[in-house]
Amino acid sequence: MNIKMIVSSSIILCTTFLLWLSISRNVQKRYNSKYAVVTGATGGVGEEIVERMLQKQNVIAVGRNEQLLSALVLKHAQKTNKVIPFVFDFTENLSTFAPKFDAFLSQHKIDKQDIGICFSNAGIGEFKQFESTSYEAKEMFMQVNFSSHLAISDYFCKLFLTRKNSKSALIITSSLITGTCARFFALYHTSKTALSALSASLYSEYSSKNIDILAVHPSSIAHTRFMKGEGMKVLDDFASQYISHIGNLWISVTPKDIVNKMLSRVGKVNQTYVGAATILNAVQGAIFGRNLNAYLWSKCTILDRLFTNKVK
Repeated sequence: MNIKMIVSSSIILCTTFLLWLSISRNVQKRYNSKYAVVTGATGGVGEEIVERMLQKQNVIAVGRNEQLLSALVLKHAQKTNKVIPFVFDFTENLSTFAPKFDAFLSQHKIDKQDIGICFSNAGIGEFKQFESTSYEAKEMFMQVNFSSHLAISDYFCKLFLTRKNSKSALIITSSLITGTCARFFALYHTSKTALSALSASLYSEYSSKNIDILAVHPSSIAHTRFMKGEGMKVLDDFASQYISHIGNLWISVTPKDIVNKMLSRVGKVNQTYVGAATILNAVQGAIFGRNLNAYLWSKCTILDRLFTNKVK
C-alpha cells in the first residue's frame, strides 16, 4: 500500500467518523426514557435542553428560582409532554437533595425507572482576584460549581445502575476554561477542570454498565444571563466590552450549538468541545501543558493594571 492510498484511507475514515459524531441520537429510544432531569433549567443552555427534551419526553426542571420555574412550566403548558418543576437551591445542604428528590418523585408518582437521562447543567461564573473573597465565599462557589454536580452524579449513577436492561446517560456541562489557567478565573477554572476529571473517571467506571457519561466544553455562550451574574460583574470599560459582553464576540456559541453537540456525542465519546475557540484551547493546553500555560498567564500583568481597582 503506497503513501497516497494510506492518506486517502485515513481521510475517508476520519470523515466517516466525524459524520457519525454529528448525527443526533434519539435519546428517548436509546435510553427508554419517559423523563429527563435538567439542572440549571431556567438558564440559556438549560432552557434549550428543556425545549429539545420535550419533543420526546417529560422534563423534570431543577432550579432555585420558583418564579422562573413557574414561567418555564407556563411557557410549555400546551405541549404534549410536560415540565415538572423541582425547586432546589444548590447553596443548600447538598445531603438533602436525595431525600427531597425522592419525596418529589413520590408526590408526582414518577417511577425512578422511567428516568433515563440527566443533564447536570447548574453553575455560576466568577471573575475576581483570588484574595478579594472570603474562604466562605470560595467554599460556596465550589459547592455550586462542583459539589452540586457531585451530588447529582452520586444520585443518578446509583439510580441508573438499578435500571434493568436499559441504558442511561449523565451529561455534565463543563467549559472551555479547563485548558486555561487564566488570571481572575481561579475558582472557575478549578471547578470546571474538576468536572471534566470527574466525567472521565465516571466514564471509565460505568461505560461498561450501560451508563453513558459525557462532559461538554462550550466556549463563551451567547444569549444567556451568565455574564450578568454577581460573580461576573465588572465595571471597568475594558471589562464591560470584552468580559461582561463576551457572549457577543465571534468565539461565542449559542445554547442550540451546545445542545446539538450534547445530543450527537452522548454515548459515542466522553469529552466533547463546542466552538473553534474551545478546540484550539484544548489543543494548546495539551501541547504546552500546565507549566507553560500558567507561566504565560502569569506574565499577563496588563490585566492587573486594567482590573486591579475594579475587580473586587
